Order: sequence, then structure tokens, then C-alpha cells
Amino acid sequence: MSFITVELAKFNKQVADIETDLEKLVYTMKTLHKTEPTQYPDFWNEEWLKRAIDELDTRKMTSEERAYFARITAANAEAVKAEKQKIQEAREAENLLVKVETVKNLLALGILTTDQIAKTVGVSADFVSQISRDM
Repeated sequence: MSFITVELAKFNKQVADIETDLEKLVYTMKTLHKTEPTQYPDFWNEEWLKRAIDELDTRKMTSEERAYFARITAANAEAVKAEKQKIQEAREAENLLVKVETVKNLLALGILTTDQIAKTVGVSADFVSQISRDM
């Protein structure tokens, strides 16, 4: 699984420069709410993009449908936030394991002091001492 993060504020392509479907979608997401009906780019007539625009057009929804849409959108945002947190925690855990293994390997060599190992790996001397005691 992979996640693509797009910062709409940083997307500045003009209609004439848009080539890929992803660029079309990002442009649509950024400009749909502020585009006048007479300014629609030609690619908004592509069937897949028409369906996406129609699906997201909340003006056609009843108040109940809009409330449901808002709840689903909020739930999806929370799910994305939780997934990002899990990814961050996994990266931190992996980073810690790499540091532990590096410290163990350097201790096994026996040629560096605790302070030198700590400085090399980017950890505290107490961290190195604790691993040394656990070995």
C-alpha cells in the first residue's frame, strides 16, 4: 500500500500545461469550487472526471446526504491521521532497532569507547551503557 500526499496550495499548473490524469484530478480538486461554468477546461468533459465531479457535487445533495457526506469525510480524515501515526511509530521503532544493532556491532568490535559509539550512532552514552549491560 502506498499513500500519495498532494498539497493543493503548491499545485500551480495552468490548464495548458496539464497532461496526466493525476494532474487533471488535482487541478479539479483545487479549482472546482471557484470555477465559473464558462471557464471549464476541456478535460472536464472526460467521462471519468465528469463522474468524479458529479459524485462530489454536494449542491445536489439533500441536507441528510450532506450531513452523511461530512461524517464520512471526517471519518476518512481521522483514518488517514491514524494511519500516518502508525507509519511514524513504525519508522521510529525501525530507527531504534537500527541504532541498537549498530551499537551492539560497535561494542563487539571493542575498539571504541562508550562516548565515541554514542557520538557515532547519535545516541546518549547511557543508551550505549544500557545495551552493553544487556549484552
